[in-house]
Amino acid sequence: MSRRAFVFHSQGTSSDALPLNAVNSIKDAILLFSHGSVLCGAGETLRALAQRMRERGEAPIIEIGYLNYSLPLFAEAFENCVRQGATRITIAPYFLVEGKFVAVDLPPQIEKMTSRFPDVEVLVAQAMKHHPLLAHAILSSASRAAPPQAWRDIWKTAPQSCRDNPQCPLYGTPRCPATQAAL
Repeated sequence: MSRRAFVFHSQGTSSDALPLNAVNSIKDAILLFSHGSVLCGAGETLRALAQRMRERGEAPIIEIGYLNYSLPLFAEAFENCVRQGATRITIAPYFLVEGKFVAVDLPPQIEKMTSRFPDVEVLVAQAMKHHPLLAHAILSSASRAAPPQAWRDIWKTAPQSCRDNPQCPLYGTPRCPATQAAL
């Protein structure tokens, strides 16, 4: 995994911080970070990826966290890693490029967590950018291209992940399980 050249550390102590054990062994976690979406079910692909990574044993701890809209939010996912004993968390942005969400919005989120958990080492992986396997992934996706009428298939699967979210585009429609009874 390609990692940036910086590591976030905080100064001082915190009552929330978990002390490293006596032998200072490292327990890795990977936190897959994404933007989030108001559409219920939009995060299912990332959840499935995290599950596949867990099944393959990619790291002792694998969590997902979102900047906004979807749950769990970044702070909760970070706390889940710490609660499971992580002493080093690698944040892997689920983005093609390091745009605003990675370059501007993510660092303050990390700083909040490192001030609460100063004994946890935090690394940040690069966005996918021009990863050697990305061209293969794009070509594979292109080989499964669908006509425009299939582009809205997410509308069919979104209700399966309904969160009773008024911001969801399906909320209040006949497709929304949360509000269907009220219609």
